[in-house]
Amino acid sequence: MNLYDNIFVPSNCKHVKLDIGLSHTAPISNKWLIKEPNVLVLGYEPVIANCNNILSINNGITHPFPDFVLEKKFIQEKRFQLFNYALDNVNELKEGEIIVNKRDRGTSSLYSHNQITLGPIDYKQPVQIISLKMIFDKFPWDKFEYIDYIKIDAQGSDLNILKSAGNYLKEKVVYVTAEPDGHYYIGAENNTEENITSYMESQNFERINHPFTVDPTYINKKFINMKDEIFIHQCGNWPC
Repeated sequence: MNLYDNIFVPSNCKHVKLDIGLSHTAPISNKWLIKEPNVLVLGYEPVIANCNNILSINNGITHPFPDFVLEKKFIQEKRFQLFNYALDNVNELKEGEIIVNKRDRGTSSLYSHNQITLGPIDYKQPVQIISLKMIFDKFPWDKFEYIDYIKIDAQGSDLNILKSAGNYLKEKVVYVTAEPDGHYYIGAENNTEENITSYMESQNFERINHPFTVDPTYINKKFINMKDEIFIHQCGNWPC
C-alpha cells in the first residue's frame, strides 16, 4: 500500500474523488470507477484486514454481490489507489490505534464504541494518522483544478476530518458527503448532523438533497455552476 503522498496519475484520468472509509470491499469506489472511465479514486482505509481484503478479493474469489466488490482491473490500471491510513484533525503524521469491531470491521474506529449496540471489540491495531491538509499539500494540483467529491464514512471522525482540510475544502472541493454517527462512539459525540452542517456552511457549502446519497451532502457555492456536471454516489444500491 502506498505512502499518502505517493499519488500516481494515469494519463486518462481527468478528475478525482476521495473515498475515506472503504469497509471490506470498497463498494462506493467501485460504483464510481464503473460509471466514470476517466476518474482517479484515492481510497483511505485504516484497518489492515480490510485493505488486504480489497486487494485480494477479486483474485480468483467469487463474491455473491459482485457490484459491492472493487474490480481488480481498477487496481491494475491504477485508477484506484489504496492508502492504509486513518484520517483525523492532526498537524503532522501521528501514531495511533484503530479499534477493530469483531462483528463488522467496517464499523471500526479511532474511538471505542458501544459494544451493546455495535458488538464486541476484536482487537486494537496500530495505525498512522494523517489529515486532509497533509494529503492536499502533496496533491498534484498541476493536473487537477479541483476535487470532484469527498465521501467520508469514518465512524465518528467525519467532522474532525473535514476540519483537517484547512482552506482546501472551501477552495478546491466541489461535493462532500459525511456520516453523522458520533452517538455510537465514546468521545465522538460532537460528530452530529447539526455540527457537520454548521461547519460546512462556514466553509461556503450548502446542504442539498441528492438522489444518490443517504448521508448529509453538501455542495461548494464556489462551484455551484458545476452541480449537474459532476457524478456523485454514496448509496449501497445501484442506483439508489
